[in-house]
Amino acid sequence: MGTFKEHIHQSQSNIGFLSKISTNLDNCWDWQVTVCFYSALHLINAHIVIKTDANYLSHSKVDELINPYNTISLAKLDEKIYMSYIKLFQLSRRSRYLLSENFKKGEKLGVQIACVTYSKHFKKAIYHLDIIINFIKNDYIESFERVDIKCIDLKGLSFENFSIIR
Repeated sequence: MGTFKEHIHQSQSNIGFLSKISTNLDNCWDWQVTVCFYSALHLINAHIVIKTDANYLSHSKVDELINPYNTISLAKLDEKIYMSYIKLFQLSRRSRYLLSENFKKGEKLGVQIACVTYSKHFKKAIYHLDIIINFIKNDYIESFERVDIKCIDLKGLSFENFSIIR
């Protein structure tokens, strides 16, 4: 079972890796989005460990625990943070399986046009990851180093945890 600090450390390591691949590669948006999701997953798991003394079992169990409408969950999040996690989960499924991020669990799959991941999806992933990092920073008084990110779609935007470079 990972501890709170171990999950935080793994997320920080993932974010450092994200900065390296972002600033050294001109694309690989699918991998960058996937790293954003797994960075957020560890942050959410850190939250779950503190609130429930339990550890991650499955994506559906995490969803159940953090869902703001689950009135009995000790780990439920507010809607904005929950939706950021869900959006990252959906974007990562798009990146890994070429599925639309609007794909619903249990939906019957026929032949589907591949949904490729572009820089605009990475932009969304950074936006949502920033929200989750800020939640952990504020609620658990954790610190995160500001890291460099390179993406044409992020130019002109500002984030608390990411420096946008050319």
